Amino acid sequence: MSFNEEAADLFAYQHARLEDVGSTNDMEALPALLGYTLVEGRESRLVGREIHVKTKQPLPGRHSDIAHEASHALAQERDDPDALHFEEIIRHRHAHTPNVEAQVEALIKTGQDRIRMPTDVVKAVINICGLKAMAVWVLHQQEKVYLHEALRRIVELDENARMGGFIAWNGTITHAYSYRYHMPCWINDPIPDVDDYENSGLTIFTVPGSPSTVIGLVVIDESGPI
Repeated sequence: MSFNEEAADLFAYQHARLEDVGSTNDMEALPALLGYTLVEGRESRLVGREIHVKTKQPLPGRHSDIAHEASHALAQERDDPDALHFEEIIRHRHAHTPNVEAQVEALIKTGQDRIRMPTDVVKAVINICGLKAMAVWVLHQQEKVYLHEALRRIVELDENARMGGFIAWNGTITHAYSYRYHMPCWINDPIPDVDDYENSGLTIFTVPGSPSTVIGLVVIDESGPI
């Protein structure tokens, strides 16, 4: 079984669990709805049935931490105490894969983004804005997430698409993500020229009220259903 198949199973399970408790965007209430206790702590982590969240941090970061640990929690649930949970299955089946722990953590982070920014919400934003850089800013504003999280969610939304994106400040890229596409520019590179990109797939959006902050979205192939 490939990482993609296991990821699909994990995300389907997480979605079903969230649907069972009446999907909510209230991250403070989410742990209790899922059967976990939210605990204030020095760092964010999962401890048994407790979701510890780091105190004294901005609200978007706090809520993303809660979603991240909830993603871990759901990935570690099991119906049978003798059965392997999702994280253990991936580690077992891909034990010889380089950086398997990083692969697991990447899946958990994707689960976090799906919890914070549900697929139907992301699709609604794209239906209004189009698959363009502006959609990243609108999603960020609407769901009160960090700008780079909104970018990552849109870039990774459709497993059949080929996309990349970046956020730049003062002309230099500070965050970059790509999915099934080798994006020529990356962190610490200057903002690229639109003409440098195949199929003219790059759109640029300057963040309102912050002219030094620019979002770029590169759409090479949007063949999947958006």
